[in-house]
Amino acid sequence: MMVRYFVHEKESLETSKAYQTIYDTINKAEGDELKATLDPTSAIRNSSFQNFVLYLLISPYTTDKVDSLNLIEAMYPRELEQNELLAKYVRKFLTFELMPL
Repeated sequence: MMVRYFVHEKESLETSKAYQTIYDTINKAEGDELKATLDPTSAIRNSSFQNFVLYLLISPYTTDKVDSLNLIEAMYPRELEQNELLAKYVRKFLTFELMPL
């Protein structure tokens, strides 16, 4: 419900944080049975991580955004390896240069 609210209010940074909460909740669930109950096909986990990064990338440039991008690069390297395109954009947004789209 918070994701819908933040999308409606056009708060992309807060939407990103809501998706991060969803991802972390599923990822840190203890026991395979609980993980299977929360997300049996891992589709929610994968889509929430992608939405977490994408909403963060489209948010306005602030120090919170830069801190969150650094957090993604430090705490979620395995997930970034699985999605090379997202990893590429995270690295590009952390460098101070013009990038072609």
